Amino acid sequence: MPGVSKTHKEQRYGRAFPASRYNDPRGGRASGLDRNVLRYRAAEAALYLYYDDDVRRFMRESVYPDIPHKPGTPAPWQSDKSLRLAGLFRGVVADARREKRLTAEDADGLNAILENDARRSAKLKDAFGHAIEIGMFTKEEANELNELLDYRNGIAHRVHELMADVGRSYAASDYVRRSGLRYKGDALDRLRAYRESLWDRAASKVELTLPWNDLVFETAERVYEEELKRLEPLILRQIDRANKADAAVDAECNLRGTEFTGDLDPRFPANHRRSRPSYKDEYVPPTGHLTKRGAEICYRLYDAGKSPLAMARMMGFSLRAANNRKRLWTKAGGRKRTRAPIMRYDLEKRVELSLE
Repeated sequence: MPGVSKTHKEQRYGRAFPASRYNDPRGGRASGLDRNVLRYRAAEAALYLYYDDDVRRFMRESVYPDIPHKPGTPAPWQSDKSLRLAGLFRGVVADARREKRLTAEDADGLNAILENDARRSAKLKDAFGHAIEIGMFTKEEANELNELLDYRNGIAHRVHELMADVGRSYAASDYVRRSGLRYKGDALDRLRAYRESLWDRAASKVELTLPWNDLVFETAERVYEEELKRLEPLILRQIDRANKADAAVDAECNLRGTEFTGDLDPRFPANHRRSRPSYKDEYVPPTGHLTKRGAEICYRLYDAGKSPLAMARMMGFSLRAANNRKRLWTKAGGRKRTRAPIMRYDLEKRVELSLE
């Protein structure tokens, strides 16, 4: 499966639900779809860590020993991305040193860290360089495989960033939009394909070593792979149902051609209590509580047949509050209740008109 991730858009005009820390009226409780997506990613992560380690082991134990080590051996092969980032790092350090934002001692220390990191992974880089020479990989394939191996570090050390897009909180949404690490739904399939092709690529080129790890991990690998196959069609069905449900709610929230426009719009400021008085053009978010006028607008929307979920999205409060309002509306008589008069406003002149 190519992976499933949510799109988090920037909140340019304030939060849709100002009184909540969640961007969904249903709150922070995970849906069945969210739970299955997280289960899917957890199984992916376990397999990815193992496949990554297996590829690295193969390169170190089968390819690296085949390198003819001679005096004057050239520097280890590096991927295009590694060379570019190392060059950028050295440039940033040099600029900071020239502008006296770094002392000479600190600049030398940072460059030493870069060199130590390069030496630490020299064996793997040598193995990739030799693999390119003997025709195991093209340069493009080696670059791609190295990017997949680098993605493993994100899974191991920054897993919170890879799972953040499933969350409903504004904090998670803001984090996803600003984070440099993104969940890659196709990464496991690509890494698996490279891993399965290693023996065919290396046949007759290097001396192969039979791995013991595969026998030990065999049961876990089979269970995880079966779990991915089980969850994939289930998640796709849940996505289809969720999209249809969202489309139905979006249609309910479309108030064009109804009376709920202008000063009768559910989000009209007079419908909501504010946390404090506004000053001039300062925006003060509502507290999530309705005024008497807002409560009547809410009841009129229920008169029009709107669902609680659509109501919550239109009014900007939680689904729980929408259900409570519906109970009060039913207790008041539902569609047979006596409609309360509300103050009307002239939006152009910004003045009150009369009760209607």
